[in-house]
Amino acid sequence: MAFNVTVLMSAYNGASFIEEQIRSIFDQEGVTVKLVIRDDGSSDGTSEILKKLASGNSSIKLIEDGRKNLGPGKSFMSLLYDSFEEGDTYYAFADQDDIWIKDKLITGISGIKDNSGPALYCSNQFLYVNGENKGPRFDFIPDMTVEGHITKNLPSGCTYVFNNALAKAVCTAEHAPDDVLTTRLHDSWLMLVALLIGKAVYDPEPHILYRIHEGNTVGVKKMSASDSLKLKYKRLTDKRYSRYRSKTARALLNCFPEIDGRNRELLSEVAYYREDKELRKALRNDTEFISKAGRYIPLKIFLGLI
Repeated sequence: MAFNVTVLMSAYNGASFIEEQIRSIFDQEGVTVKLVIRDDGSSDGTSEILKKLASGNSSIKLIEDGRKNLGPGKSFMSLLYDSFEEGDTYYAFADQDDIWIKDKLITGISGIKDNSGPALYCSNQFLYVNGENKGPRFDFIPDMTVEGHITKNLPSGCTYVFNNALAKAVCTAEHAPDDVLTTRLHDSWLMLVALLIGKAVYDPEPHILYRIHEGNTVGVKKMSASDSLKLKYKRLTDKRYSRYRSKTARALLNCFPEIDGRNRELLSEVAYYREDKELRKALRNDTEFISKAGRYIPLKIFLGLI
């Protein structure tokens, strides 16, 4: 029996690659796919391509909402909120420019199908440059703990497969704030929810070709030293990025009041350390968090930048 999967794709100026990606999605083995696509304000003919592909294909649903540009985080999450239905359906995020290997979805489902609670699968990727597979993106296992993930996001949403229980938890809770989805994006939010109230598993084997090109919105892209400095400056001066880790922690505590134990303790430290001297002290002395959150975290705590 084939598993049902709702694949969610946010498209933005993807005319060059989107048809090849959609073909790879419908070539998946062992699953029945429903593809839901939202055009996030494209200006390159993507919308016309999508309408042509959806014409007469009941397995493709286009979300028509004025094509306003929300950005990837809010666009993907709006797709999930609008598409969720209780049942035995699995969900997956799809970028517009990758190519999925035929076992991508069934491998993800196999990794989490025995979990009755919220569960998420993610994997490595092959880097795909100028039509050539350059090998796995990661040669290490990313940190799959809350302590490590609250400050960074290595697994990519384009590799995610998640169950109905996780989709329900995210969609029926208070929705993630727009500023968090702008800075941490949809995949980081979903991963954190899975780690906090369910389970997340990582597969070191790649099952997608992750295309690298000049038009990548997020992810791996070559950047000059000056562009890197400009990005760092922007994130230091743009109020949306100010203390985005503590904003994320506060949002998680607000949206999921059932979080308890060590996870609530950690989120409270990160969320409120600037206002509470005892929590600031606790965060500075939280050796598990400090060891996993990055080399500059102690300095950022001191400067109030978490």
